[in-house]
Amino acid sequence: MPEGSTRKNWTSCAILVALALIAAIRGVPSFLLALVILPAAAAVQAAVGGWVSAAAVCAAAAAGCVYRMPGAMCACGILWCAACGAIASVKLKKRIWRPLMWATLTLAAWCAMLALLSAEGGDTPARVIAREVCAMIDQNPQRNAILINAYTAGLARLDGTVGLTSLNYVLMPEEIRHELLCSLRVTLELALPQGICDSLVVYAAVTTLLCTALPDWRRRKRGEKGEFPPMEEWYIPRGLGVGLLALGLGWIIATLSGGEGADSYFGLLCLAVFRCAYTLQGICLLLWLEKRMGIRSMMRNIGALLLSMLAPIVPMIMGLIDQRRDSRHLRPEEVEEL
Repeated sequence: MPEGSTRKNWTSCAILVALALIAAIRGVPSFLLALVILPAAAAVQAAVGGWVSAAAVCAAAAAGCVYRMPGAMCACGILWCAACGAIASVKLKKRIWRPLMWATLTLAAWCAMLALLSAEGGDTPARVIAREVCAMIDQNPQRNAILINAYTAGLARLDGTVGLTSLNYVLMPEEIRHELLCSLRVTLELALPQGICDSLVVYAAVTTLLCTALPDWRRRKRGEKGEFPPMEEWYIPRGLGVGLLALGLGWIIATLSGGEGADSYFGLLCLAVFRCAYTLQGICLLLWLEKRMGIRSMMRNIGALLLSMLAPIVPMIMGLIDQRRDSRHLRPEEVEEL
């Protein structure tokens, strides 16, 4: 590797390490920093600077976990950092295993965090989070403004004919504040289960995408061959597609059972995995169509991102159609080893 390239790699590694340590010292929750930045950073550093560079980034994030995270969550964060470094650096015979390992690791880390949170709070994750959020709002000096904004957005309600005026931003009766907080807590308890499951799966998908696409982009920029094909050539194999249909069936069974505990979360998680997988396939199909139309790479990516954010149901439907019809004629290549 050229000397200049090595210097750039170690410079980027030093910057990431410094950011992790500064964030921990300045009070940014280090486990959030690790969850958001660590996987992609470690994967890129492993691709361009080797396992030593990836290990340095993971070690800095682990140090931040020790400095900021309490008790059992600290141990979970350290294990997360170590696993990220291992997956980024390990050599695998089949390239398809790396993204699967990233997705599994990310989901496991999130589930472990939620399990620890529930164990400490003695209730379901949604109720614990709703209770903590409302407690934080009640202790905030701007709680009146926050509650009125929640009331305006329809997240909190007032029974009877009591209304809120501009004076209530400063002078809000205690009974009204308590009623708004209770109503907001109920709304969060109802909305959070689906939101938690969607967040788990979406973050796992985004992490996996970044950990595969970014290192390949760096490799191609250096004139090397990428480890994975371009995104417009990604597709769900037939066998995995059958498994995803089984997840959809699992959601239906969990929904019909009417449970509110682990069964309900399992069903919502199955649905989130199903939707996310076919949304990603639909985005890949959209990128393929845009490439055939001669649209530039940057505009293709922007268009796919906007569609997935503004109308996520559209790429999911496109993914289901592509899975059924094989619009890109990629299925014959399934027999090749990935």
